[in-house]
Amino acid sequence: MTRSYVIDVSAYQPQATYYTFWEKWKARGVRGAIIKLSESTYWRNQYGAGQIAAAKHVGFKVSGYHFSRFIGDGNRARLEANTAIATANTMGLEHGSALVLDYEERAGYQSANTLAAIIFCNAVKQAGFIPVFYSYSGMRDLWDYEAIYKATGAKLWIASYPTMAGVTQPDYEYFPAISTHTDAWQFSSNAWGEQIDISVDFTGVFTMEEKVTSGGNLDSVRFDGNKLVVNGWFAAAQAQGKPYAFAILTNEQGSQEFGRAQVNITSRPDVPKVYPDIPNGANSGFSASFDYSNQIKGKKLHLIFRYTDDAAGNGNFVDYVSLLDLTKSAANLDNVDTVVFSNKLQVSGWFATDMSLGLNHRFLILYDSAAQHELQRIEYNPTSRGDVQQAHPDIFASELSGFSGQFDYSSDLVGHQLQVIARFSDDEHGEGNHIDYWFEPIRGPQLPVLDGKSETEVLVHEFSASKADNDLISLKFR
Repeated sequence: MTRSYVIDVSAYQPQATYYTFWEKWKARGVRGAIIKLSESTYWRNQYGAGQIAAAKHVGFKVSGYHFSRFIGDGNRARLEANTAIATANTMGLEHGSALVLDYEERAGYQSANTLAAIIFCNAVKQAGFIPVFYSYSGMRDLWDYEAIYKATGAKLWIASYPTMAGVTQPDYEYFPAISTHTDAWQFSSNAWGEQIDISVDFTGVFTMEEKVTSGGNLDSVRFDGNKLVVNGWFAAAQAQGKPYAFAILTNEQGSQEFGRAQVNITSRPDVPKVYPDIPNGANSGFSASFDYSNQIKGKKLHLIFRYTDDAAGNGNFVDYVSLLDLTKSAANLDNVDTVVFSNKLQVSGWFATDMSLGLNHRFLILYDSAAQHELQRIEYNPTSRGDVQQAHPDIFASELSGFSGQFDYSSDLVGHQLQVIARFSDDEHGEGNHIDYWFEPIRGPQLPVLDGKSETEVLVHEFSASKADNDLISLKFR
């Protein structure tokens, strides 16, 4: 087993832009460098490019890491992954290098944190880097590494410090046994008493070149009507002699199968550019579709891509497993305003959810947050929102997600804390089986007042005007 050392640095170590810094650590047995590149979507290490160049100059294998702030927000994880990838490319981190998700926020829920980490790691892998998940051993209840590993193949770099005093070697009696897949252990933040993080690398991910002979990625998930469409690639040395390819949907435990489709392998010339050691990577693309049904909606599933020697999809096989989340929802309240002359509260926006299958009645509800009771309920017909479909192709029926409606509104509601609720239901009155999206509370807006000084534009089908008393004009609209 390889047990070389690797150190990691950030903007707190500007001296790591000098060759002498790395030469000193090389003399101490260090063979790898991990450079902090970015944090959230707003911070980049101003010394990062120089630190990468200096470490390369003395012969170190160089990796990068991104300090995350997305907690369990999958959309935010995608944005942060894009930041990390763009920064790595700009700073000269070579494709095929490790790019680490540094996950240290002690917040959120395990399931959401795990899914967000999977989204980040898959984006990193798709961009041509090796995904690595890093966290502290004491945070193991906030994420599920085995699920991350199954879905992405991400390496594990775990931190656990037996002492805060200066050390020169790890004390293996305190090794954090988080997973059998552990690739590196950060055993101190005070190597040689110099306040430098140091790790022992067990598999060479950070310190020696390794051949990657299998890999895959779930590139996209989208809905086409009532079809769930998945696209990606998978290639492996073990796939040789297994001419049949299948995509299979199961529950997370793999104990129940929901669908199986035989697929044709397509050309992927991009794969061998990143993974030249994977046999037949140039022909590794797959696409499959499944009926979207009540049996799978609202579930988290495993998508298995399989090569096998059996025409039925069993026999001797090799699998690549990804996580599918069919519990997603997204919405936005675009506009809330009062309508002149009609005492109406106009609301518009959109709401899409994977759980809407079979819930064909759509309602908007006006709710008094302070009094905690419903004020009004109106049914609406959904409208097309191509912008939403483009942003959220992986949410069911996102294209037909727009809403607009008018609630009766009076001066009694001005200043009240109100909430708009969007609801999908299988009941014509909005009860029965349903799913809601509660928008952030709003304060009831003022009613418009015609003061004789301001101008108000009103769109109507027809109107008539006549002279009234006191030289006023009477207007009638329709």
